[in-house]
Formats: sequence, C-alpha cells, structure tokens
Amino acid sequence: MSPRTTGGLGLVRSSNAGKPTWALVGTGALAHARTDHVHTTDLEATTVDKQLLRSGVEDVMAALDHYSATLASTPGGAGWLHVQHVPVRRFVAEIVRKLLALNAWAPFASTPGPLTLAPYEGLVGLRSSSSREYLAYTVTWSGVAYVLGAAAPHNPTRSAQLRDRARTSTANTEPSPLPSDLGRQDVLALSWTSRHAATLTPVLAELARGGQRNLLLDLATDAAERCSAGSVTGIELRSAPSDLFTLSGTAEGLHRPDDEHVVQVEGHGVQLARLIRLLLVLLETSGGCTQPSWRTVVRAESWLDDMLSSTRPHTVLLSNDTSPLGVLAAHAAERHGANSVHVQHGAWTAESVAWPALHSGDIIVMGERDLALGRGWARHPEARCTSSGSPASTSSPA
Repeated sequence: MSPRTTGGLGLVRSSNAGKPTWALVGTGALAHARTDHVHTTDLEATTVDKQLLRSGVEDVMAALDHYSATLASTPGGAGWLHVQHVPVRRFVAEIVRKLLALNAWAPFASTPGPLTLAPYEGLVGLRSSSSREYLAYTVTWSGVAYVLGAAAPHNPTRSAQLRDRARTSTANTEPSPLPSDLGRQDVLALSWTSRHAATLTPVLAELARGGQRNLLLDLATDAAERCSAGSVTGIELRSAPSDLFTLSGTAEGLHRPDDEHVVQVEGHGVQLARLIRLLLVLLETSGGCTQPSWRTVVRAESWLDDMLSSTRPHTVLLSNDTSPLGVLAAHAAERHGANSVHVQHGAWTAESVAWPALHSGDIIVMGERDLALGRGWARHPEARCTSSGSPASTSSPA
C-alpha cells in the first residue's frame, strides 16, 4: 500500500528483541518504510463485522460494569455507568471498531504484536461530526495503544482540539434556586431537543384538555432545540437555569491506578483502569445537556429533586430515558414516587439505537410493530408497554 502525503499517522512493522511490534509514526516516515505499513485512515475505512463489533462492545461494557459500576454514584444512588452508559458505550465502540480493523489488516493478522504510540499525540480526540452541543469523542490510535498497555510518558489524555476548548468554571457547585411560583403539577415533562418538544407537546395538550396541570421543563442548552408551549391552557413552560450544565471538573472515585484487570477483545487485552482514565475525559468535560459531565449530573439530580419535591407530580413524561438526562430523570421519578412514562419520538430499529434500554415504568410506542422492541428493551421490573397509534393520540399516562 503506497504511503500518502497528507499528514496523519501510519502503522509500520518493527521489532523489539526479535519480536514483532507495530509503531505509530508520521506518514512521512512511511515513504521510507521497508516493512509492512499502512495509513491509519485506511484502517479506519475498513468495514468490520457488525456482529463482532456488537459482541465486543457488550464484553467490554460487561467487564467495565463488574469492575467499576460501584466506584461512583450520585447522592440519590444513580451509578456513574448507569447514567453515563450511552456516551461510554459509544466511546467503547470506537475502540472495538479500531481493534477489529487492525485484525482485518492481513500483515497484522499474520504477525500480531504490541503497538507503540506516537509521542505527544493526545489519547482522546473529537470526530469531525462534533458540534457545540454534541461532542463526538473518539479514541486516537495512540489511545488504542495506551489501553492495550503501551507506555505513554509524553502523551496527554486530551488532543490539542480538546485542550483548546475553554474549560468552564468549577466555582459554582449549586444550581440556581427554583422559581417560587411553580405550585402543584400533575405531570412534569422534560425536553432537551426539538424532537422531544414536538413529541411531548401534543401529549401534554391532550392531558390539559382532560384537566391535568402540566409543567414542561426545557433543558436544551442550544437555542435551536428549545421549545414553546404556545398558548395551550394547562401547559406551563419553564427553562432550566443557564448554569445547570456548565460544570466541569474531577470525577471523584473514578481515578484508578494501573492494575491486572483486563478484558479480551478478539485477541487484544484492554486494560480497564486505563480505559476509565480515557473515559474521564468525557466525564470531566461539560458537554451541555446531551453529554453532561459527572459533576453536572450530580448538580442536575439535586435540581430535579427540588423540582419534584416542589411540584409533586404523579407522572414524569420523557421522550428519551436512555441518554444521561433521561436515565437520571427516570431514576429521580422513582425515588419521588412518580410514574415515569416514555413516549416514542421516532422509528425504532434494533440497529439504530446506541443502547437498547428503556428505563421508564410505562413505555408508549407509536404502533404495534414497535411493541416487541419496546418490551424487549424495557429495564424497569414492572414496565408496561402499550401502543397508541401515534404519540399525539396518547391517552393519559396517569
């Protein structure tokens, strides 16, 4: 394979004490390589077996859960991995995908060996699909070498792009106080994307016509995703305080020294303590409402607790109970004795979801075809899954 001249990294076969190793080098060095070599962008373009990818991710997540699920919890008892499962799972999938691509390259498959990382390359980066409101984290190839055990004396955990992002202040550890005029509500609904708002507002309007008092909490941190309840009687709209999702900083309890705990992924040993060290980049960086830092999760739980105690709803209405805010809200609802209800907001397929799990007590799907998936994904021990025909025609979730 001919080397490219557009920058980036390549992987070249080397040796150490007569044993094969694979070194990450600048692509300029590939022009002079006399052994097997490949540009990492070619590896990333490799199509990997979807079943192997799924099973590899499941193996790593199960090992991570066993190893670390109890290391940190919110004051309300929500475990860090339970709340942050979706962003963690996406990051783990990036690692597993790269390992499978490496195995699919014939020279490595025939002569496997340890990877040595590129000095000074950050271990965690951002994909080009990232936006201000959604940070699409990825593991770099040096990060892959690191979780497999490579020494990294000069490699920062964050890429230059991540290091350049302004870190928000950690001085304010309490959310802004609640408004004093909320009063008792029958239904508390949470939205943080325009899709949620489009799904929940018709449901709330129908409930309002039936005499229910409804409070819609807009948690969106992107102006384009905010919602408006219009002039529908019985729906009160409130926005989250602007400082609710701005907290970065250390995730207590999750800093682990290297140890012997390893999970095998298609012949590669992924070190769990090192994996968590990379995951701390996600957990200690504020990513708005879609990917809150761990300290933001703790703060948001306190705010939700106050909101639930003040309004005392019988139902918490959600259109996502899988990502961090949704998991947190479903957990908080149960602690406060409210029923959590998930209303499907888009077509479901087994392949399209980041994590096939629904945490609400009631799951309302659009049609009969979604019932099997909803029932299969339900995690609540007493979950009920029903079909309404469409979200807008949903009957009262009380």
